Amino acid sequence: MKKKILALAVIAVSLSIAAHNTLAYFTAEDKAHNVITTNGVDITIEEWQQTEEGLMPYPKDEPIRVMPGITVSKIVTVKNNEAESYIRAKFDVVVIDAMGKTMELDAATLDSIITVAPNEAYWLSKEIDDEWYYYKDAVDVGIVTQPLFSEVVFSGVNMTNEYQNCKVEINVVAQAVQTANNGSTVMEAAGWPNNKGRYNVR
Repeated sequence: MKKKILALAVIAVSLSIAAHNTLAYFTAEDKAHNVITTNGVDITIEEWQQTEEGLMPYPKDEPIRVMPGITVSKIVTVKNNEAESYIRAKFDVVVIDAMGKTMELDAATLDSIITVAPNEAYWLSKEIDDEWYYYKDAVDVGIVTQPLFSEVVFSGVNMTNEYQNCKVEINVVAQAVQTANNGSTVMEAAGWPNNKGRYNVR
């Protein structure tokens, strides 16, 4: 009996934010599309910003000024382009100092200066796998998920002068596996890829 191979897709997005002066924001995607019989899995991370004119694509080229205490609208969703799929995503925050060196910050310190809150009404976590958030529903073709998160908050109290001219990178990775013959819920699904994606900031 032939083993069933689950199709999967991985894409990565990188967001860079300057803590005190200019927000330097770049996006790069890395997509793998593996096909099984006539079906494939293909997803896209979409990024939006709430403005006075309504919901707009997040600006990729224009720098955004960020000061301590500011909240930046940053709405991250995942669109399913092909074959009903289960989707999971994760993100991490990296702070790079003015000299270009990654700052070694523990989780508590990082959380005290930058808040990126996942939308836990739609994105679920597992006790044994808490770095990933699993979208609670199967996602049909052409459907966009509810936001993974909607804003980035910079603390006005804890963001001291040592963070001046720093850059903050928020790295988002999304993965998908087909729902066909793959459990009845996203928590039962198998075949998730192990690779973490590649970041190509340009």
